[in-house]
Amino acid sequence: MGRHVEYCPIALGVEIVGDRWTPLVIRELGVGASGFNEIHRGLPRLSRTLLAQRLRMLERRGLVRRAPAPRGQQVRYSLTEAGQALSPVVWAIGQWAAEWMFGDPTDEECDGLGLMWRLHQCAIAGVLPERRTVVHLVLTGAGAAEGWLDIDDGAVTVCREAPGRDDDLTLEAETAHLLRWLMGMASFRELRTNGQVRMLGPAGLVREFPDWFNTGVFAESLGRGRQRRTQTSAPSAPSAPSARDVVPAAVRQGVPAAQETLPAVQEALPA
Repeated sequence: MGRHVEYCPIALGVEIVGDRWTPLVIRELGVGASGFNEIHRGLPRLSRTLLAQRLRMLERRGLVRRAPAPRGQQVRYSLTEAGQALSPVVWAIGQWAAEWMFGDPTDEECDGLGLMWRLHQCAIAGVLPERRTVVHLVLTGAGAAEGWLDIDDGAVTVCREAPGRDDDLTLEAETAHLLRWLMGMASFRELRTNGQVRMLGPAGLVREFPDWFNTGVFAESLGRGRQRRTQTSAPSAPSAPSARDVVPAAVRQGVPAAQETLPAVQEALPA
């Protein structure tokens, strides 16, 4: 990554995080991944070599710290104070994209195993079943995959092989449909009503399943985007203010526009 060519904080910031993978590494660390393999499971399309390079770069920049591990154990990575300050900026980019750019997943974006890992990350410990529960996931269509969520003691383990006990709940759906629900594009009830999700198991578990996961991180931004598109399709819809209108005003007031959105973004971050 070359040296920035302009004396400007934005130019310097883009030099540090302005590639395809670095913000996603920050995202994974921000939601609690710490071991190399754990980080890589959240970024399966990133080569292990490139991930190691990105982690070393972030460590040199003072955004990531590496804790030595006893022999035979994995090195642990975590965000420094500077890295933690960058994390809400990364999520703010996601909120912007959700409102202005985001749409249904393409076939290339569908990754069933990656979806299972996201479910693990989005699980809400306080509402998971108290008794051990095994959920069998059968994902079809683009990105098809099969796996299990082994829920026990307030945590979710993703298994590619059956965990050795009977399934308590089975869910079958196209990967794309379940991704839309997980990202907040569709409600679980909508998918079930349309026959896009099929579930087999006790009625209580079927009813409770969608509540075990936090799917609302981008919901507000997605809602604003849908509302804006609806208004734009109407003849009298007002046009959105341009960047020329908004940014100079915020700068003149001495408050960067992104800073105003960060508290709301931080509230929406996964626990």
